[in-house]
Amino acid sequence: MISMMETSKGSRLPNLLLLFFCFLGGALVSVLADAPPDADSGWPRDLDAGGFHIVVYQPQVDQLKKNHLQARAAITVTRSGGSSSQYGIVSLTARIDVDKESRMVMLEDLKVSSVSFPAAKSQEADIARAIREGLPNWPRTITLDRLLAELAMTQSVVNNESVAVKNDPPKILYSSSPAVLILIDGQPVLRAVPGTPFQHVINTPATLIYDTAASSYYLDGNGVWVTASTLDGPWAVAANPPSGLDQAKALIDEGEEKDPHDHSKDPGPAPMGGALPAVFVSTTPAELLVTQGVPQLSPIPKTKLLYVTNTENNIFLNVPTQDYYVLLSGRWYRSKTLTGPWTWAAASQIPSDFALIPPDSPKGAVLASVPGTEQAQEAVIANQIPQTAAVRRSEAKIEVRYDGPPQFRPIEGTSLEYAVNTSTDVIHAGARYYACHNAVWFVAESPTGPWMIADLIPSEIYQIPPSSSLFHDRYVYVYESSPEFVYYGYLPGYLGAYVSDDVVVFGTGWVYPPWVGDYWFGWPWTWGFGFGYGYWGGGWFWRPFGSYWWYHNPWYSNRIYSDHWNPHWHPGDSERFHNNANVYNRWHGNTVVARAPRPTGSPSLARQGQSRDLYAGRNGQVWEHRQNGWYQQGNNNRWSRSAPEEGLERQRQSRSLGESRTNEFRGLGPRIGGGMPRTFSPGFGGGRGGGRR
Repeated sequence: MISMMETSKGSRLPNLLLLFFCFLGGALVSVLADAPPDADSGWPRDLDAGGFHIVVYQPQVDQLKKNHLQARAAITVTRSGGSSSQYGIVSLTARIDVDKESRMVMLEDLKVSSVSFPAAKSQEADIARAIREGLPNWPRTITLDRLLAELAMTQSVVNNESVAVKNDPPKILYSSSPAVLILIDGQPVLRAVPGTPFQHVINTPATLIYDTAASSYYLDGNGVWVTASTLDGPWAVAANPPSGLDQAKALIDEGEEKDPHDHSKDPGPAPMGGALPAVFVSTTPAELLVTQGVPQLSPIPKTKLLYVTNTENNIFLNVPTQDYYVLLSGRWYRSKTLTGPWTWAAASQIPSDFALIPPDSPKGAVLASVPGTEQAQEAVIANQIPQTAAVRRSEAKIEVRYDGPPQFRPIEGTSLEYAVNTSTDVIHAGARYYACHNAVWFVAESPTGPWMIADLIPSEIYQIPPSSSLFHDRYVYVYESSPEFVYYGYLPGYLGAYVSDDVVVFGTGWVYPPWVGDYWFGWPWTWGFGFGYGYWGGGWFWRPFGSYWWYHNPWYSNRIYSDHWNPHWHPGDSERFHNNANVYNRWHGNTVVARAPRPTGSPSLARQGQSRDLYAGRNGQVWEHRQNGWYQQGNNNRWSRSAPEEGLERQRQSRSLGESRTNEFRGLGPRIGGGMPRTFSPGFGGGRGGGRR
């Protein structure tokens, strides 16, 4: 059973809500009335083929490996003009085409591997022929949330991988008043701003300028110049900025990536008001904790935990030990005071009360980082689902720019080399060069090109260790190809989401030395952006709260954060979800093939009276769930009440959960962001929060 409670307020991520009521029948039809023609309009579906009326029930996943699905489905068939239905099971295989933005899965290359009608053996050949004849018009779409619910209940995904990430704490700073963190990728590197007396610190996404005459730094603080004589501060608003400073900033801005979206009607960042926030500058990986005044603590019911209410961070106090815990990039850190020192606490070793946090509490979102909870297990399952795309060979183009002649260094533990002085991921393997850009592989005979789309990738690339700055590229796959298209997919690992200690964390935790020449080419950062897990977007999200808009977007710094978030973030930019959930949307024109609508004559939602709660049993028999229990159809075409075979009850729960999640997502409309679902199944993981005891 699934039900709903009212939303709690005040958490940094949309809070998990307990219990959601799954409404069916006429209400469902109303919800789906405006669904696009190729949407999942509900199950079961019906169609006519080969002289039979066929009703197809929601497929039950047997296995998902990469983008290949094996499933079985219960079906009923009735001869045209007849009234007696036969019940059977079809086994299916398909290649899945996943769009995490619309949360739709299309079943491509659908094939029927077997047909079984135990109570109608004499008609089985005719039925099988009709089923295969009608295959072009079979159901081809299912929502991602139905698939995820099925996988979470049945654990049918087989490509799970645990990554040996680093968990050393970054520098964790604390402020009890508004503050902003500015990270520099190592010691500051200064380069002259042509035509001005100023120098630019190039190895930071902030606009940080040094005035040699005054021996002072100037930081662009959202249209206000703040200044300090050293990076350690103190920083203050510049009363009289030197002449030419704005000109220098304009020259620097000319080199930035331009936002392709129209923001003419969007409000800009709010001007800085009141006192200047405290400015923290760090040349090593760091995170910033901020409370609005002295920390205010509130209890979490039925636990011995308190949480800090006046902060956007996830900060807790464990009462028995008087230890503070903070969640950063999916990792837990412990300290006696908010000022540190902090040490890593393995997720499997944090106090068991964390698993008892109510999903609808202001801190319910952290359950995704507590091993054994439903939320954590669902995150692990979702982390194995690829985002896929068909890419046109003739349209996919890249240009690789180097800072000087190409330079390569070895990748530890492999025979591969990688280019260090470019913002593109380039790998030297054997006699060829491979580049990965926006989850598409390219190949060339020379490091400077010309580049062609690649349909075969050396297997050694998928052995790159997490100590390598190109580790994320091993999560981009070539699935299939044709003379016109190459079928690609990437797992959330490409965007920095990795399974470790039975939870999904962000980033490898490794610190990768940047290239600094005339340009700065950084590598993905684990720390400094306040990443939070978002179920609906399929991974980790940089939520630019506070004063993070002090960062800019020079083209050469794209890898440090834009691979994990839309690089053109804007306060009014609805594209932030669009480009994070599916990076293939970053390809313009006709590079990526648009998903085709379903063919004419494709199935519709089964008519009233045809729909029953049928399942394909592993024992080869069709099962039905009724109000008074489970029934199994025997070879004599009769139904008998029976104890369900193992797994059937969980699959029934998964259908209910998938239905609720599908409706919840559709109800979000344009408000979609990172966020966590409001629905869950009490039967999964042991009820409220599941988890350890």
